Amino acid sequence: MVRRWKFSTQVAFIYTLIIAVPLSLLIIGASEYVAGNSITAMLQESERIISEQTRYVENAALQMEHLESVISSDFDLKQFLYLSTANEPERTVETLIYHTKILERITFTQPLIYKVYLFVKNEAIPERWPLVYQEDRLADKNIPRWVFNYTNRITSRVELQVESAVYLTAEMELQKRHVGYVQIGVRMTDFFPFLYYDNAQAGSGFTMVYQGYEPLLADRKLDPVLIKEIDERFPQAESGTWRYKNHTDEYILAFRRIPRLGLTLVHWRSAKSLMANISIIRFVSIGILLLSILVMFMIISGATKRLFRRLYTIMQGLRAVRDGNLEIRIAVEGTDEVAEMADIFTAMVAQINSLIESSRKEHELLAQTQIKAMQNQINAHFLYNALETIKMQAELKDEQEIVESITILGRLMRYSLKLGKHRVSLEQELEYISDYIRLMNLRNDYTITLHIDVPAAYRGIEIPKMLIQPVVENAVKHGIEPIGEDAVINISCAADVMQQRWWIIVEDSGRGMDGTALEHLQEQVASGREREGASGGIGLSNIQQRLWAFYGQDFMLELDSKSGKGTIVKIPLPLETL
Repeated sequence: MVRRWKFSTQVAFIYTLIIAVPLSLLIIGASEYVAGNSITAMLQESERIISEQTRYVENAALQMEHLESVISSDFDLKQFLYLSTANEPERTVETLIYHTKILERITFTQPLIYKVYLFVKNEAIPERWPLVYQEDRLADKNIPRWVFNYTNRITSRVELQVESAVYLTAEMELQKRHVGYVQIGVRMTDFFPFLYYDNAQAGSGFTMVYQGYEPLLADRKLDPVLIKEIDERFPQAESGTWRYKNHTDEYILAFRRIPRLGLTLVHWRSAKSLMANISIIRFVSIGILLLSILVMFMIISGATKRLFRRLYTIMQGLRAVRDGNLEIRIAVEGTDEVAEMADIFTAMVAQINSLIESSRKEHELLAQTQIKAMQNQINAHFLYNALETIKMQAELKDEQEIVESITILGRLMRYSLKLGKHRVSLEQELEYISDYIRLMNLRNDYTITLHIDVPAAYRGIEIPKMLIQPVVENAVKHGIEPIGEDAVINISCAADVMQQRWWIIVEDSGRGMDGTALEHLQEQVASGREREGASGGIGLSNIQQRLWAFYGQDFMLELDSKSGKGTIVKIPLPLETL
């Protein structure tokens, strides 16, 4: 049936399919992406909430432990509780009041603390309510260190006067001798405030706290076997997230374990309403998609009939170019895409001619460069031989300083004039710089101290040749020589994982420059243009151009300087070269 349609209609149909199929996939993918992002956002929100709640619980437990540590480490208190006798009751009472007031003041500074009890074994110590009691009042001597949802009825048997609390119980010892017990309590509503949120706040979900497999509060409607499934699925993990499904609903879960308290916090929220909204969005999107496809077909069908009348003109131009006619020019009436295509075609042919001419000039320049390189190689060999001859004459006359100078100069020339070597190791570049500084020190009456703080891991990395030396030379020429005093140049490396690069840092103690000169130099380097007469400009501009050529436009030199304080140059390199 499609074959009976006109060619323009077939093209319109194909174009519609080309647009409709990716558009359909895009809408389906977008809806899945939105659904996935929504679920991910809910998981992240639940994880954030459970992290905050866990942190709150751990901080509350830490306050209790700190208070227990203060009491248990009070040697004077334990000695008094253990060694007091019935012979001096007045002194015993006076000392007891003194210690209890101290404990009351300490407790007062921690408003989270609900109760503090001291259970004393020594019968000579009188009870001082509500803080000090005889050990017999502690019914369970084997009470765990941490108990939750516990009602301590020492002082009252009236239900309304006793609140459920979290208690920390620890034995007090004096030189491994039993003194008694300290018990510190925090109300459940203060230790786990999120367990008592009003249901009106449930938009962000609910939190359950399990001790083992039993919830501390059993008023949340959640699958009772959930905690067992979490232990089976995440047996060793301290935290995690999970999309949990049962026969009636789907939940977003986040959990965290607090091993030292024996607790597991589980935050959950229903994803049922979210999935329903996503289904509605998908249904509406499909309807809009079908309507869009119909409208697209009608528009494309009409446009293709008009376009094909002028496309043949462009086709004729293509045939002329195929046959070698690069002087062809075509013109199509109108201002639409077809007319633009004709203009682009004409411009493209002109650009091809320009590229052919540019390629010819580049080949000529390359040939000249190769000839110049051969000449430089010949000149370099001549200079090497001349330097060796002078060196031998100096050695015969025992002129060691001259021998050393010529040796260093020879190494510098071999390094800088070696052909076909565009990359060298950082170690080789640093050796070259060391030779350069040694040569400068032989020449000058002041000393330049070179400090190289580069770890061994960096020294084998290949970098563009002569990348650091121009910076050091600028430091000597423009920063140190004008003041003519002893100076220091530091070379170091630093990695920046966030920016995915590492830096070579060159810092000198020369004269530096003021803000205006620094800004002018930064603009010059950023433009990548070499300007004669700019202080240090040519070397830094060349380095910047080479960084762009090797690594891209994102790699920019960083400059900082203060007048009289020296200059810092940072050279960026990609981190993957490490």
